[in-house]
Amino acid sequence: MALLSLTPFLSLAVFGLLATPAGFLRFRKSKLGLAPFVCILGLAIALVSTIWLGFTNSSPVSFGGFQVDLFTMFFSGVLLIVAIFVTVASLQYMQEDPNKGPFFGLLLLSTLGMIVLAASMDLILLYVGWELMSIPTYALTAFRKNDPNSNEAAMKFFVLSALSSALIVYAISLVFGVTGSTGLTAIASSLSTAGPDVRPFGILAIVLFIVGFGVKMAVVPFHMWIPDAFEGAPITIGAFLAAGAKMAAFAAAFRVFIVGISAFNVDFYSTFAIVAVVTMSVGNVAALMQKSFTRLLAYSSIAQAGYILMALATPFTTTNVPLGLAGGLFHVLNYAILKTAAFVAAAAVATRLSVTNLDSFNGLSRRMPQTSLSIAVIFLGLAGVPPLNGFFSKVMLFTGAIYSPYSWGGYLA
Repeated sequence: MALLSLTPFLSLAVFGLLATPAGFLRFRKSKLGLAPFVCILGLAIALVSTIWLGFTNSSPVSFGGFQVDLFTMFFSGVLLIVAIFVTVASLQYMQEDPNKGPFFGLLLLSTLGMIVLAASMDLILLYVGWELMSIPTYALTAFRKNDPNSNEAAMKFFVLSALSSALIVYAISLVFGVTGSTGLTAIASSLSTAGPDVRPFGILAIVLFIVGFGVKMAVVPFHMWIPDAFEGAPITIGAFLAAGAKMAAFAAAFRVFIVGISAFNVDFYSTFAIVAVVTMSVGNVAALMQKSFTRLLAYSSIAQAGYILMALATPFTTTNVPLGLAGGLFHVLNYAILKTAAFVAAAAVATRLSVTNLDSFNGLSRRMPQTSLSIAVIFLGLAGVPPLNGFFSKVMLFTGAIYSPYSWGGYLA
């Protein structure tokens, strides 16, 4: 039974390796080849096994620093749903591209890195998952080799992501030097009794983790790469970065800060609160000034990251109820579905009308009525308008902030 817990991970690994050579095989005169169907099959097996494990496994299953629990199953399910949406949307969007095999293979391997991040209870394994997630996304962002905008976006993304990886490695080394361990449970036990002589190193590690994770989460002021990356990458990969890579980074941050560092007697919660307020404000204001639909979605995703960051700022109420944390996880689910749907709608418009400029969306309700209605509903959901799902997750986040043990919780809400 324990080995069955690895089914989602093994499925993505095996089919990820098979997808690229499958790109050379074709159905009669089909332009798609076998690669997308191999990708969908691998994702479907992983999602079905994740759902089954979520309902049948009542206790966590650990393999050293690799832990399959409800948190892992939740994020795995969300990330696999996003990957399936992106894959299906890419069937039409990438139909004329000759490199479909590598495209879908990289998509699967990056998804594997994301769910490894969610399962990591050891900082070394977390870093392995981080790199396994990141490296394929560099190639996916630059997939349009002849497009200078795509190459520029990929280079910005690569440089900043490499910097974030370096900072995370430095933070891991500091934590290991302070605690003598890379396991999150052992780190929490050691930090709870840490003396004043190691406190400066612990604080520096926290700062480095915040910056390192912040680049991938695209929180202000580490967000500058994301509008160019979303505009230069294939639109469906923009969805993968916004709803996949970003949510995986939040999964890693939840593991590190809630499980590992929360026992350290340092107030990093107020830092998250300040970053959350700035991120929400900058993202929403900047989105209003955009002329490109994909850049608007990019700044909207920055703002939504600020809302999820509230869960790290106020995870528990005064009675130790994890209301803010639950609200953050609920908003992760809502955001992932809505943002992926928004990018899929943008891909549909770009495929049919070959436009991404907002001025060209005038009269979209006459040309593509179902798509325009979907975009309206998606944006209302992201804005938190009742009775759509985005409203309820934001209510949980704001209620958690109000009833948090911090005096500034009400101001954050």
